[in-house]
Amino acid sequence: MTFSSIVSYLKKNYIIAGSAAVAIICSGIHFVRGEQITRLAADYDDLSVRHTRILKNLKFADEIDGDLELMKSMEADIESRLFSPEDLATNQRYFYQIESTSGVDMASIQQIVKALPSGKVDKKARKKAERSKFQELVYDVEIGGTYSEVLTFFREVEGGDAFAVVDGFIAAPGSANEGTADRVSVRVSFNVLGRKS
Repeated sequence: MTFSSIVSYLKKNYIIAGSAAVAIICSGIHFVRGEQITRLAADYDDLSVRHTRILKNLKFADEIDGDLELMKSMEADIESRLFSPEDLATNQRYFYQIESTSGVDMASIQQIVKALPSGKVDKKARKKAERSKFQELVYDVEIGGTYSEVLTFFREVEGGDAFAVVDGFIAAPGSANEGTADRVSVRVSFNVLGRKS
């Protein structure tokens, strides 16, 4: 086959020749630019996500000054409700006031500053506690009273001004010489949120 015979064959079958030329050109473009198309599609997706985030930020930015003032007032409210580990008398007065309103008899109260977690297992918990602005205080309280008085004491401690929660308790029936049979003696542990000292 000579060059002139090839040219004459292509002239006769120009549709086949044109289709083959287009296929070869498209394959070459795809081979050369195929990787760029994948990268550009990923960039487009990333930019779309960023664009959506920016639009949401712009939408909510109108109220940011009011939200900032609200956050500052909430932070001041939280700060006023925190216990101070050094102010033992004020902290205990909180429990004594609840004792007088609920009707229980408080036999003892002890404040314990909760130690940071230690060991390899608690490494994450330790880092989290070190970064926190707050400190956990534990109060071991021994009270006595009727069942309803003890429940009222629990509810008032947890629902009061302090950020407190019952960590655990042990209840036992009251002694027979207390005069009534429906009294219980409870040793309870409260976790209270306080300022870091």
